[in-house]
Amino acid sequence: MQWLKFSLLIILSFNVQASKKFTSNECLKSKFETEIKNEGKFFGLIKNKLEIEKDKCEIVIEYKDILETKWKIDLCREPIHIKLTSKGTQSVHKRIGECKSPGQSDYCKSWDELRTVLQDYGLIYAEGEREVISTAHGQTYCTYLLLNEYLENGTLFSKFNDSKNLFSMNSDESCEIKAKPTVIESDSVLSNSPKTIEPQKAEPIVKEDAPARF
Repeated sequence: MQWLKFSLLIILSFNVQASKKFTSNECLKSKFETEIKNEGKFFGLIKNKLEIEKDKCEIVIEYKDILETKWKIDLCREPIHIKLTSKGTQSVHKRIGECKSPGQSDYCKSWDELRTVLQDYGLIYAEGEREVISTAHGQTYCTYLLLNEYLENGTLFSKFNDSKNLFSMNSDESCEIKAKPTVIESDSVLSNSPKTIEPQKAEPIVKEDAPARF
């Protein structure tokens, strides 16, 4: 009887542990492999396949529809760069500065393509809860957060230090990705006072004299 109670406690504690929201440190130090498939082009005859392999700081992402593209990133290595293999050729793109526009450099183009792949073929189609790192959705979301911090913001990680907070809702580790503010410049000054519309003056109507009768 005691063994049964002990087993139930172990199972319950395991379920709670598996379903809790992952932290920034758990995300960085995690090790996993996940694969996401979805319908592709030509009426689904060609499948889209996204594979993510993560071993702490090292992340390898492969995406295949007709051709295969591979990105290899080391979150703990500088200079910040992307190793890209496309059409059988490998190239290295180093981060120079902020990517103000995707077409600014080869690095920005490569990061923009990778981010689009993770969003459109990973986060949209992955199964499970994004807060739970044991699911495909959680693993994809963890990868997305780390790469966004490393490649977009230029943050260098370390296996031996606590990770920077990857989440953005104050100090709480929320699972919302903070959007970049959009600045709208305008030369016009907006006034809160209502506009006064002056009534148009009606033009006088001139009646013609009726024709004289004889």
